[in-house]
Amino acid sequence: MRSTNRSSPRILIFASLAAAMGMRVLPLPGEWAPWNPDWILLVLVYWAATAPDRVGVGTAWFSGLLADALTGRLLGQQALAYSVVVYVDLRLRRRFQHYSVFQQALIVTLLLCMGLLLTLWTRHIRGAGSGMEGYWFAALSGGLVWPLACVALDELRRRFGAL
Repeated sequence: MRSTNRSSPRILIFASLAAAMGMRVLPLPGEWAPWNPDWILLVLVYWAATAPDRVGVGTAWFSGLLADALTGRLLGQQALAYSVVVYVDLRLRRRFQHYSVFQQALIVTLLLCMGLLLTLWTRHIRGAGSGMEGYWFAALSGGLVWPLACVALDELRRRFGAL
């Protein structure tokens, strides 16, 4: 069933980001916690690549501020990381769309590593403790789930006739 509502793309983007925020704060069991990917950043990367006129650096910044508030981090820490990653994603967008989903997964892994590196940098600036055990696992798991996330979001776009 296709929707002809003009607000449908905005609602779909908002709903997918809200779902990603919910998944971001869901705790995983102790040994699996470092493998929890940054779902918000995955969704932002997807929408920035497929709908750059609707999701850009401003959306990333605002989503990052919400993520900071949800996760109890320094306000602006995720906002900076998300904004920079989405900016790079927007710059790579035309090439990104021509890659296979598995090649995209490699690029997404690198983008997630960039986000983690920026977050690590801001942690060190404010003098936060190390806690580095499994820090990079989230980027790896994000790259591994990218094909599934991409297929799911493509299906939602198709089903709701958005974008």
